[in-house]
Amino acid sequence: MISASRLSWTDALLLIAGYVALDWMSFFHPLHGPYITPWNPAPALALVFILRHGWQAVLVLALAVLLAEIGVRSLPASLPVSIAIAGMLALGYGAIGEALRRRMRGPAIFLDRFGLLRWAGVVVAGTLLTSVAFVLALVALDLVPLAGWSEAVGRFWIGDGVGILVSMPLLWMLFDERGRALLRATLWRPDTLGYVLAAAMALWVAVGHGAESDFQYFYLLFLPIIWAASRQGLAGAVLSAAVIQIGLIVVVYRQGFSAGSVLEIQAVTVVLVLAGFFIGVVVDEQQRISAELRQTLRLAAAGEMAGALAHELNQPLTALSAYGAACEELLARGETGDRLKGSIRLMVSEACRAAEVVRRLRDFFRTGTTRLEAIPLRALLAAAAAPFARHAAKAGVELTVEPVPDGVLLADGPQL
Repeated sequence: MISASRLSWTDALLLIAGYVALDWMSFFHPLHGPYITPWNPAPALALVFILRHGWQAVLVLALAVLLAEIGVRSLPASLPVSIAIAGMLALGYGAIGEALRRRMRGPAIFLDRFGLLRWAGVVVAGTLLTSVAFVLALVALDLVPLAGWSEAVGRFWIGDGVGILVSMPLLWMLFDERGRALLRATLWRPDTLGYVLAAAMALWVAVGHGAESDFQYFYLLFLPIIWAASRQGLAGAVLSAAVIQIGLIVVVYRQGFSAGSVLEIQAVTVVLVLAGFFIGVVVDEQQRISAELRQTLRLAAAGEMAGALAHELNQPLTALSAYGAACEELLARGETGDRLKGSIRLMVSEACRAAEVVRRLRDFFRTGTTRLEAIPLRALLAAAAAPFARHAAKAGVELTVEPVPDGVLLADGPQL
């Protein structure tokens, strides 16, 4: 569940200004008066604020809706009716936001494919219920004819649903510090310009000839968003979807598409965008799993290195302890001659051996490389037999090593 934070005056003003601006930008082809348009991204901003601040944002949202009714739609109904409509829409979006807030795990909405599907399902179902309730209220107020209520519900549902599904991921990332950093990094990548140009070219081919072409090349728009999603994950898909959506709206304005054509474009666009988002989330998920696997392998390698060090250092440390005890005993006897010097030389040799073991194992676990050197077989066998010979002599056992033929082994001495 996403925890709600306090809504400041700055946040409230940003919500009001952003909602009115988005409503103004998307106000075209109104149906049954100025209430129903084929594209409505303003609720996406509302849901972002509701998810971040909870129900305290709903009252501010109602004020934003009312100001949009006054400033954008020139108050098509009386002020009390407009206030009631604003309150109804704010409560509807508040219910959708609360449902999302309770069903999301942690602060990340689009963390994995299941989170994306839950988000899309709640948005689709919530906007449908809101559309039905809103249109029935307009019918009861004689603002929408009873005979056209089903068409009104369909258009209002598509307008709100597409506006939220296409715009909300981008807005959510813009209001999140980590999301903004990710978007900045994505914008500066060299392949970003490539898929932006590809999106522009696909738009020109798909809808550049107007509705008379029946948008038979609309499938070309899948190429840039899939490219962006596969290369840059969800951030690339979000940026590509924004470019495509803005381009489609510009084409709608310039070529004067009918409301039916706009609805057709929007219906296909939401499928296009959700496919891109799903691919982007899967790519992000795989990259995250790969990073976790690399970290797990590093920890496993560190554990293996620790075990190897414990094993390899056991012998030289044991020998150092034995030689140190021998030196103490010799000094206690007053010995300062060759026997003491020999024990000290052996201590230095074992210390150098321990240091070499650490150095070689560190290089091996860091790079996977070994340092090969020519090792005579006789020297290798003598070094391996020396500790046993000392133990055997103390136990009164005669240790015999058979002669070894001449030969050289190319190997890593400390690892052997």
